[in-house]
Amino acid sequence: MTNFSSTQTSSAQTQQSYPAPAGPAAAALLPLLILLFVLVVLVIGASLLYVTIAHPSLATPLTVAVAGVTLVVTIVGVIAAFLAISRR
Repeated sequence: MTNFSSTQTSSAQTQQSYPAPAGPAAAALLPLLILLFVLVVLVIGASLLYVTIAHPSLATPLTVAVAGVTLVVTIVGVIAAFLAISRR
C-alpha cells in the first residue's frame, strides 16, 4: 500500500487555497443573511406572543427567556460590530 500524501506533487498541494468569491452573488449574500435573520426573529417573536396570549400563566417565564435571548443577541451584535470595524 502506498501513502497517498507522499505521492502528491508540490503543485497539487499549492492549489488547495481557494480565492474569495467575487461578483454580484457575493455582494448580495450579506443582505440576504440579514433578511433571513430578521425573518427568523420575527417568526420566533410571533410564536412567543401567541403562546403568551393563549397561556397567560407563561408570561413571566417567557419574559425571563426573552430577556436572556436579548442579552445574547446584544453581545453578538457588539462582537460583530467590533469585527466589522477591525476589518477596515
